[in-house]
Amino acid sequence: MAEDKEISIDGDIGKKNDLNWWQKKKKRQKITFVVTMVILALSVGFLISLLFSRELYGDEFANSVYGKDPDGNYFYSSFDAIRYHFKQASLSIWASVLSVLITFIITFFIDFLVKLFTINGSKRVKTTGSLIRSLLKYLAVLICAAILLTLWGVDIMGIVASIGVLTLIIGLGCQSLISDIISGLFIVFDDYFSVGDMVIIDGFRGYIAEIGLRAVKIDDNCGNIKSINNSSISSCVNLSRQPNYISITMPASYNEDVERLEAVFAKELPHIKERMPQIIDGPHYKGIDSFGSKGIAFCFAFTTKAEYRFQATRDFKREIYQMYVKNNIIVPFDQIVVNPPDPKDRPKASDEDKKESDAVNRKNRAKKTPAKKVTLSQKLAKAYDDAIKDVKDEIKR
Repeated sequence: MAEDKEISIDGDIGKKNDLNWWQKKKKRQKITFVVTMVILALSVGFLISLLFSRELYGDEFANSVYGKDPDGNYFYSSFDAIRYHFKQASLSIWASVLSVLITFIITFFIDFLVKLFTINGSKRVKTTGSLIRSLLKYLAVLICAAILLTLWGVDIMGIVASIGVLTLIIGLGCQSLISDIISGLFIVFDDYFSVGDMVIIDGFRGYIAEIGLRAVKIDDNCGNIKSINNSSISSCVNLSRQPNYISITMPASYNEDVERLEAVFAKELPHIKERMPQIIDGPHYKGIDSFGSKGIAFCFAFTTKAEYRFQATRDFKREIYQMYVKNNIIVPFDQIVVNPPDPKDRPKASDEDKKESDAVNRKNRAKKTPAKKVTLSQKLAKAYDDAIKDVKDEIKR
């Protein structure tokens, strides 16, 4: 994931404000708008053609569309046909309107109660409440549709039986889809992550933009959105549940006095905390991390929220460098030091040194005798002797 969002300059913002509403839309939004307008125009045209069928297509087509009145005569006008059929179906219409109204009131009331009890809860509670409200809406639509079909004389039991067979066929052919849905429910109820959490899934780091029953969408805040099927998520690293622990090292020259540096760290680190409000705990000096080729590496650590970890790390490195410069601490860099060659007239080994060297080497090269294998009977005999010895010692005391 890229670490930061790109920030537009004032000139770019001014240019965007000068664009009209069509130019501001993205390509996908333009296509959606055009398709919607075409469908709307076709729908309006179809409705007009039905209302004026007699004028457009002739009497034969209009008679087949409008039907007959109670006296057996064909309706001359589409409005007369609509008026007649509306009167005949007035009871069913009013019952349908009342059913929709009651369903809406009950759904609104339950949705309000769920929001009331989850609005101040944790992320898990909010996500669960959102899922309950979503399932409630689907259930309410299905029940309302079943009531409306019953009012208009449709055989619900036949439809339910057909849906059962269709569900069996779909279940056999869409096992991956069912697996994704079940995995999505487990993700929500087991609270692996919530919307807005920073996670690492399949090596992709980003914020959870959406949790669906089929897939999870991750936004890296750089224009990239990755969709991962719920059943494909085998492991997830959630970075938002606990503060992130950040550790960095900063070298100093070997010629510096370590105790002076540690006194500077103790004095300056609290001031860095004041200048960096995104730090939750710290910064702390943790000690010497390593001895490198160019200097002594000192370790510093602090904790911050996941969304601040990259910028906070950069800011903290800047503060540490400024602290070194302010207190005249040498920041080492790679350098090559050329020394004179070692002298050739070095001391030689004496005869006594050679003897001691040979003795040491013979000892190291000597074959070690393996330990003797002790049989079970020998172990039992030794245990019996030890027990007898302990009893005799107790008697003497």
